[in-house]
Amino acid sequence: MNTLKLAAVLAVGSLIPAAAFAAPILVTNNSSAGWVQIGSSTTFGLPANLIGIGCGSENETSCEPVGVFDFNVLFNSTGVLNMLDAEGGIGDQIHFFNVGGHGEVTFSSDPNVGTLPGGTTLCTEGVNGCVQAFTITASDGTVITLTAASDGENVFDPFGLNADSSDELQITSGAVITPTVPEPSSLILLGTGVLGLAASVRRRLVK
Repeated sequence: MNTLKLAAVLAVGSLIPAAAFAAPILVTNNSSAGWVQIGSSTTFGLPANLIGIGCGSENETSCEPVGVFDFNVLFNSTGVLNMLDAEGGIGDQIHFFNVGGHGEVTFSSDPNVGTLPGGTTLCTEGVNGCVQAFTITASDGTVITLTAASDGENVFDPFGLNADSSDELQITSGAVITPTVPEPSSLILLGTGVLGLAASVRRRLVK
């Protein structure tokens, strides 16, 4: 009887897709004061008014804090993305790279001290700023999609900070996700197999 029960458990386990136990990619906000989590665990914003941390209003290039977001996987590539102001200067800059065995994304605002030279243009601000998505591929092949928002001259809050923002960043897919759930067809197949196996075990036990 014990042998039959063990066989049933092993058979059921073999029907469950391995993807059901895939580990999620996690993101940690390691920014200094200023950047706050908004709406969900994958959305962050920097208010335009930073008096509370001694910065005053936005466009103070030596004061606005850098957003620092750590991923628990390495990135396959690195890059620098520029968000230009209406005059063509670098309004904000995003840098993605690997450090200490994991991936990191930084968001330098307006621009903060330490702005990197070069890079490619992500978007150019209009009166209402600009919002643009970009992707990063993790070492496990997962494509992570992020959407960055850079402030213009008007009140700007694309991701729900509930205040005029300086900048906002949203991880829209590929990270901070739950493990893959089997598709309905897979669940039906799994259920059918379990029922059949249970009936077979019961017949043997009755004998």
